[in-house]
Amino acid sequence: MDDVDDVIDDLAEPEDDEDEKPGVIDSVRSLDADAILDTLVPRSINWRDTVRRHPVGAVVAVGLVGYLVGRTKGAAIMAGITAGLSTAMMRQLSDVFEGDFFDF
Repeated sequence: MDDVDDVIDDLAEPEDDEDEKPGVIDSVRSLDADAILDTLVPRSINWRDTVRRHPVGAVVAVGLVGYLVGRTKGAAIMAGITAGLSTAMMRQLSDVFEGDFFDF
């Protein structure tokens, strides 16, 4: 029972590595839409102000871009999602089958 408590404690309090720079892991794990748009949109266009002034137009434009990308690259996107899900499921199943639960 102590092993379970140790695992729960380890999950609740992740250890800090001294080698890692603070903030590097956070930026890798999260998708920052502002940073992505800042790199894609030229600096001469203030996209934040445009979205603030025309929110409906911004939503329609993003929906249209999503529709067009889905129509042209939908099969490749679905193949990538399916491959990722399949890999994750196989990893989970291999962990289950290699565990103590199936030892006879």
